[in-house]
Amino acid sequence: FIFATTEVRKVPVTVLSRCQRFDLRRVDVPRLTQHLKNIVANEGASAEDDALMLIARAAEGSVRDALSVLDQAISTSFGPKPGEESTVTANSVRAMLGLADRGRIFDLLEMLLAGDIAGALKAFEALFQDGADAAQVLADLAEAVHITARIKAVGPEAAGDGLALDEKRRAGALGARLS
Repeated sequence: FIFATTEVRKVPVTVLSRCQRFDLRRVDVPRLTQHLKNIVANEGASAEDDALMLIARAAEGSVRDALSVLDQAISTSFGPKPGEESTVTANSVRAMLGLADRGRIFDLLEMLLAGDIAGALKAFEALFQDGADAAQVLADLAEAVHITARIKAVGPEAAGDGLALDEKRRAGALGARLS
């Protein structure tokens, strides 16, 4: 028998004591993005690279979650004519997942660091009104701070492969302005 769980703490000790356990690591964003790209090609669908990267990031290393989101994104992307497929876009994935545009997250971070609280509140409200989940905006903001701090402390190579070039550039420029 093979058991698989993401909640190993919920498995009774009597079962755990009789099992050989293998803990699997999360799959990194670039590898997961490439896997999704292969699946899209095999399925005869099309998707923007940025859309696949957003899906991989949202899945947080879980291939199963990434496949579920990809399936949903493909099934909801229709072309201008009935039955005609179109490309899965980054904007459609953002809307589907309630994600904010990363550029707008960096805009918000810059306002906060400049002390423009009124502007930051307006930007946050605009993100919320455009369908971004408030908790996800805060998580994205925390990630942007983390990326900026890593680039500031170690250099551009610390940004990692899971970021778009524009995000790396903006985080680097922001880090250069901070003490």
